[in-house]
Amino acid sequence: MNYPNLLSATIPNKDIKEIIDAINFINNKLPDLVTLDSDELASLPKTGKSTINFVLENLNEAEKNATLIPEDVDIDEIKKDVKLIHSIYKILDPLKKLEKKLEDSAILAGAEAYLPSIAIYNAMKADAIRKRHAKDRGKVQA
Repeated sequence: MNYPNLLSATIPNKDIKEIIDAINFINNKLPDLVTLDSDELASLPKTGKSTINFVLENLNEAEKNATLIPEDVDIDEIKKDVKLIHSIYKILDPLKKLEKKLEDSAILAGAEAYLPSIAIYNAMKADAIRKRHAKDRGKVQA
């Protein structure tokens, strides 16, 4: 059987170190970001990019009708959150593309290593069976 090799690459240790250093640099540039546990995530409303439009529409209305806004609502903090969300998505979108590329490459490399390994395993297994049968017949072959 012919085993396709669509991905034939290595990542030198020097490059890995530089990439990890770059990731650490980025992480250090974002000290105020948080990691939520599953309970914290579950307690929050489900939001996404489309939620921003809702928030922006309501901010616009709030500016037109400032007297209707409850006193405990901090419009400036909402604006700051929206700005943060936009900044995060500018960073997150290319990172997601890179993550997909890394994951897909790992899957492909794994498959390319695994399939011929099955052939090796089967060949070793067949050889062991052949040797056992030969031994049982008193004809041990090397």
